Amino acid sequence: MPRRRRPHEPARPATDPGLPRPAGRLSAGVVEGFYGPPWRHDERLALLDAAPGLGLDTYLYAPKDDPWHRERWREPYPDAELARLGELAARAAAAGVAFVWSVAPGLSMRFSDDVEHAALAAKAEQVRAAGVRDVWLLFDDVPYDLPHPEDVAAFGPGQAGSGRAHGEAAARFREAFLLPHGLTGPMTVCPTDYAGCGRSPYRDALGSALPADARVLWTGRDIVVGEVTQEDVLAAAEAFGRRIVLWDNVPVNDFDRSRLFLGPLTGRPDDVDGLPLDGTVANAMIEALPSRLPLATVGAWARDPSAYDPARAAADALALVAGPRAGVVGPLVRACAAWPPGAPRDPGLARATTAALAGDAGALAEVEGRMRALEGCAADATGAGEDAEADALVAALRPWLDAAAHAGAAGLAACALLRGAGVPAAARAALDVVETDFPDVLRADVAGFVRAALAGRVPGGERGEHAPGAEPPLGTDRARPGDAGAGPGRRAVLVTGAEPSAGDEATARWLRSRGLDVRTASTWPPADDAGVDLVALTPDAPAAAAETLAGVAVPVLAWGRLVSLGVGTTSGVLLDRDRLVRADGCEVVVHRGAGRLTWCEPVPGARVLARAPEPEPLPVLVEVPAATPLATGTLAPAARTVAFLTDDGAARWLLTDAGRSLLDEALARLLLPAPPPAAVLVP
Repeated sequence: MPRRRRPHEPARPATDPGLPRPAGRLSAGVVEGFYGPPWRHDERLALLDAAPGLGLDTYLYAPKDDPWHRERWREPYPDAELARLGELAARAAAAGVAFVWSVAPGLSMRFSDDVEHAALAAKAEQVRAAGVRDVWLLFDDVPYDLPHPEDVAAFGPGQAGSGRAHGEAAARFREAFLLPHGLTGPMTVCPTDYAGCGRSPYRDALGSALPADARVLWTGRDIVVGEVTQEDVLAAAEAFGRRIVLWDNVPVNDFDRSRLFLGPLTGRPDDVDGLPLDGTVANAMIEALPSRLPLATVGAWARDPSAYDPARAAADALALVAGPRAGVVGPLVRACAAWPPGAPRDPGLARATTAALAGDAGALAEVEGRMRALEGCAADATGAGEDAEADALVAALRPWLDAAAHAGAAGLAACALLRGAGVPAAARAALDVVETDFPDVLRADVAGFVRAALAGRVPGGERGEHAPGAEPPLGTDRARPGDAGAGPGRRAVLVTGAEPSAGDEATARWLRSRGLDVRTASTWPPADDAGVDLVALTPDAPAAAAETLAGVAVPVLAWGRLVSLGVGTTSGVLLDRDRLVRADGCEVVVHRGAGRLTWCEPVPGARVLARAPEPEPLPVLVEVPAATPLATGTLAPAARTVAFLTDDGAARWLLTDAGRSLLDEALARLLLPAPPPAAVLVP
């Protein structure tokens, strides 16, 4: 079908983003730069067709999970993959879009070896022969410390050494590949130190070696930001000593696959004249077609920052991308419009629910209207093929549309309770669906509203008024019927950050459901640590607390601060994982959707009970028996277990029944009485 274009905006030809542009206007592009499953070839082709209508003139190919782009950068692309790149380049050219391929050699490149530089140029030659006309060089998300001793000897240690090595590699790549092919404009490089506005040893050393007219990709004052100011851009350009291209990590969602970010771009400067800013590339979501909704607003901002109106841009984007399905998609877009990710989901709805709970009839009517709109997302919005692209959008959004409908139904049940006409059992059942949906559409907001309505409607309050099978609310201490839990009277301390997160609260509920009396603390030891039977250590816990716990003779269940605790030598988090593989080879689906797994390289003597699946079979469930030598140089004074949880904790929406069972079993083993010390025979 013909691609839609933004109303009143003809497609514009792609130009080098480094060339002068009309005053007050920026080059705008999309980068496929996320972790997780890359877009399909047909999705890329479709986006290139749609890009001019979205106001985008550049497509940067940089999927982290393309092995020939990153881990296997030295190896030529297989013929089939190379042909696809060539087709993308040709389709982009036909659409008037600049197709840029990027290569990321920093994980393994030997920067002092001439052969490696020749291999880098040869790889670029291969993709150029397929039709690619521009190449950017990426050194993002690699360690600052150079891994090869010969490189440290040649360039120096630490940040300065890697900055110098990366700058020299860029200069050599320009001489070996870019200039011989007539690419005489500014080259573009993504540094390792890509976030923040100040100087650093890395940036100083990079600047000393990078070509004078090179541009650097930069994400803002942090990796994901809600605001980029003129002052931020000026400070970053001064710190790098180069002009900037904004790698805007919006609407990317690889860090939380339960959410979509569908709202308009906000918080970007409205005056770019005179700024050392050559353009922007927005890092898209893993969901290609839904990404067009926010990407269209990126194009609108770049086209005329001074006249940009987020609300108008969002309305235009909805009409452009959703077309005749806008009525069904619109309520979901509104519910998923918050940015940055930590911002309140829907402040207007939160105010209305608070007022409704306080007895405000007008606010209650407002909440009912919002909930009915969400409930309507369940409608079968697909037509009879009159708009295949809009139907494809609805299909891509279907898991979140269903979750929106569930949230709406639960919210309406709560409203009925407040009107005195509802049935508590119906509200509890609807709440249970919301709290076990993996797609997150106002989950916490709606669940809180329903619980509060139940608390006001049912004698005795919220305590005990939860869905069948749900954890009791935070503060409720009871085991699930029939559980062989930890046993009555056993105490646990959950060590968190300064303020417990939603994941911490979910974990506390799980531990309480296992019969433990749980309290939280942000330090160790807490004010009263007498008689503690278990400590749970979360990712937000202070490192000092973990270091102290390493010597405490209490069982520890940990999924954070593992190196400080001494149970591992390195640790990290794997993205986009829903299963693990037990030591017996059995694969277990532990997440309801694409979640994350904490891993560690355990100390010798630990027992690995489960690993992540190939291609990264890292340990994700590990037992460290008491008396095992720790990385701290001491012996473990009690048993420790490393769990696969992350900062989402033991959330019901995340864990499957099988995943919960694995945790239950690990907890039960951890709390078994320690065996008596071995007898010592004295001659």
